[in-house]
Amino acid sequence: MTYPIVIIPIIVGCATQSIKFLLSAVRHKKIKLEFIFISGHMPSAHTAFVVSLVAVTAFFDGIFSTTFMISFVLAYIVIYDALKIRVNIGFNGKVINKLVREIPEIRNNEYPILRERVGHKPLEVFIGAVLGFVLTIFLIILLEKL
Repeated sequence: MTYPIVIIPIIVGCATQSIKFLLSAVRHKKIKLEFIFISGHMPSAHTAFVVSLVAVTAFFDGIFSTTFMISFVLAYIVIYDALKIRVNIGFNGKVINKLVREIPEIRNNEYPILRERVGHKPLEVFIGAVLGFVLTIFLIILLEKL
């Protein structure tokens, strides 16, 4: 593997998003292509990706490297966004959807229904972080054996 610092997090992110796809298909009892790109829900693929990035940079470059610090700060921003900012966007969507349904003057097709579940619950982020770390360690061990 030529670039493990890049390839491993991509594999981890795709694997986690695939798990989310499967869980969504089971939950809704049908397979829809849109489940591949769904945001929010269990587990957080963004968190898995950035935790994987932090883990591979720590392993290959060390915890005192510039790449590790950059990946750590990026992970903090992504996780904060998932837990705080996107959750609030979902709350805003819920309120706006309620207004559109209740106010006759704006209850028409001019206003689309907004997604109300955009961010993540803390457990979804935690599971994404654990998956990201465990899958990364597994891939590093696999890479070392090759």
